[in-house]
Amino acid sequence: MKVIDFYLSQVVFPRAAKEYQSKLSTSAWDLVEDKSNVTTGFSGTNDNRYLLPTSITQEDPVCQLSTNALVLQYLLQPDFYECTEGIHGERESAKGFLRRLIRREPEIRVLLDVGAQMLELQNEDLARHWLSLKPHISAAIFFDESDHLTVLTQDGTIEPLISSPFNRQLDKCIVYLDDAHTRGTDLKLPRGTRAAVTLGPKVTKDRLLQGELFHKRE
Repeated sequence: MKVIDFYLSQVVFPRAAKEYQSKLSTSAWDLVEDKSNVTTGFSGTNDNRYLLPTSITQEDPVCQLSTNALVLQYLLQPDFYECTEGIHGERESAKGFLRRLIRREPEIRVLLDVGAQMLELQNEDLARHWLSLKPHISAAIFFDESDHLTVLTQDGTIEPLISSPFNRQLDKCIVYLDDAHTRGTDLKLPRGTRAAVTLGPKVTKDRLLQGELFHKRE
């Protein structure tokens, strides 16, 4: 019964039995309406502070004032970037990029497509091809078309991450997150895991950093 209860509550009910009796709509205008309580919030970056409603004031703790300069110092390291180009200076294909990726040392296990450069392959196709290039890796993790974290194993089995044994064995997996899922995704990756991040047109510092800070270390 415990196994059945777990399967129903974690896999079946969240998808098949999700419904609401009423819908509560809200927007940014509700943040600035006159009310008795003060509006408070938290954000990891302050790049958008000038876009806040006039009734909200940005307050940065003194101990955090050096964060922006420290982040820029990390981003501007000389060996931090690599330009990837295909034939005649055109953008390198997704498969070509993966071949370049597997040659990097130390090994890269995570690909964050913040710059939306892997457009010619669907998430599953990219994960499947990357996994085929790394036979010593047991599985690949990606978001499927229903926006669920999914695991693809070397034998071709596909299952939800939440019910997969690889949910607690991320050290045996590679991870691909497309642009839409690089923000708001938390994974407990092993300490020391290396990731590659793609850049592209109109990728701001705020968007880049939000895309990179997607995981939690064990």
